[in-house]
Amino acid sequence: MNKIITLALCGLIGAQAQAQNVTVNFKDGSKVSYEKDSVKNIEFNPIQQSDTLHFATTDMTWSEFYAGELYQDAESLEADGVDVFTSATSGKASRFTACLSSEDGKQILGVKDVSVAIPQKIYKQLTSEEKKRFTFVEDSTFSEYKLLNEDGSFSAYNSKPVSKNGVTVSLNAGTFTWGNYGISLSGEITRDDIPSAKLQGAIISTSNGQKYALTPLNNLWLNTMEMAFCVKEFVEPHGNRPAYTHTAGLQGKTITNITYLLKGMDNVSIDCKLYVKRQNSASLSLGASPAGTNPIVAIVFNNIPSDANYTLASVKKGSGRSAQTLGEEDYSYTDGFLTINGEVESGTSFSVTFNSDKYISITSSITISEEGKATELQEKIAGTYVEFFGNDGATNARWDSLWINECIKGTGDTAGAESTVMYLKNSMLGELTGAEATAKYGDCSNGFSETMQFNCHFLQGVSKFVFEGRRIKGIDAEGNEIFSHSYSNVGYDATYDFHYYKSDDDNNDEFAYFFLRSDNPIDTYHIEFRYGSSIEGASDYCTGKYAYWLAAGVLENNDEQCEKAIKLFVQENTAKQ
Repeated sequence: MNKIITLALCGLIGAQAQAQNVTVNFKDGSKVSYEKDSVKNIEFNPIQQSDTLHFATTDMTWSEFYAGELYQDAESLEADGVDVFTSATSGKASRFTACLSSEDGKQILGVKDVSVAIPQKIYKQLTSEEKKRFTFVEDSTFSEYKLLNEDGSFSAYNSKPVSKNGVTVSLNAGTFTWGNYGISLSGEITRDDIPSAKLQGAIISTSNGQKYALTPLNNLWLNTMEMAFCVKEFVEPHGNRPAYTHTAGLQGKTITNITYLLKGMDNVSIDCKLYVKRQNSASLSLGASPAGTNPIVAIVFNNIPSDANYTLASVKKGSGRSAQTLGEEDYSYTDGFLTINGEVESGTSFSVTFNSDKYISITSSITISEEGKATELQEKIAGTYVEFFGNDGATNARWDSLWINECIKGTGDTAGAESTVMYLKNSMLGELTGAEATAKYGDCSNGFSETMQFNCHFLQGVSKFVFEGRRIKGIDAEGNEIFSHSYSNVGYDATYDFHYYKSDDDNNDEFAYFFLRSDNPIDTYHIEFRYGSSIEGASDYCTGKYAYWLAAGVLENNDEQCEKAIKLFVQENTAKQ
């Protein structure tokens, strides 16, 4: 918000607007002229030209302390979250000795012994009770103070802060441990320049003139070379949930200045230019081939904004402070696949970070496991499968009465049950896939077409699939083995629930990848999956190579499973009227 001139005392000053300038006349006869168009940006304290002042110290709540600094009233600031913060850790609050802390050391209640100046006129108006909050200082003055206004509020500090040059200010957006964003200082500045024992608070200013209050424990640390702020809910390692409503407006803004407010020493001003990248729901899902020579990490991007343009920023080996950033010679990355060069032992962890100019960074990590160990999903789906929507499965005539009865239960419509069964079966018995299916049924930008058909068959001549731990086999109608490979998990698309598996044999045919949904005989009595030569478009239902195709299987010769799968399918696709 814009800075304004406040008339702290009636009759103290008078302002007269001229054609091109605004002149401020002070009681002592001095005057200052400003260009008319810039008067909204003037910041000054008219009491500096005043006569008698009474100096005192007083404790302040956070909202009282920041009201004058941010040109807002205390009630609004408190409602916006500039208030007491409770930390999960004890003892730290008491180490900010310029602040008021609770007995258990978990809360900072406000600012202690703030220097204030009270004009003679206002001093005379104070009642004995009102004076009790102040500790008056006799026979001395403060060079830096907050002015008590007639309405009981306090002004900003009267003196300008000292500019600190040669400081590098960095913003961590998306991968900071203690908040949605972290700011760090380096260069020609140390903790001695901003001692935590003197720290009262800090103010962030943005290029559009807005100001934001930061408070110890919530935003500011004993290590004053770092700070954090949030724009949405966040839980840090100690379990603290930092207040964020008072800094939520920083998202998408450019920070131009950070000013530290210090007791008994000059306030410190640091200019900078930091764009606060926007939050989003983007995430990464990682999967990896087994440990050994040149393992591959598959990276799946979830919920990425169309204008994000994320690029790989770093690859790290290990975790925590001991993590090692790999050089470009240690890995290669192409189209969602990261190859770690050299030998990698089982149990080694890696993390990747992707950056965007507009949005916060996204990061994820994975631990490379030993070869031969099946995933939980691979173990759950072990068995031989036939087509669910095939003659060996749910479309066999012996299940017709079950279909009718379940549709009656689901819709309550006995007369229309047969047509409902036909519609449900037909919607899963399509023959088209890929571009041809998209051309006929649409890209789903406006939802599914009423006439759409999904192809739920096994393709590439496969009649049965055999899942044995990490190994998958395809069998044709004559019982011949079409393929047999072991597969490793290389990713997961949380949006559409696809687990990505890649063949360990580096075959480039239509069985190079399997994309398995979480369905399994234990939980949903069937499986759903895709397979092909490319990971591109694997999760797209209505566009790309795999459009309108989702193979569905049920355990061979298992009537109990098939019956349960039919019931579940009807329940999920009908609604009792």
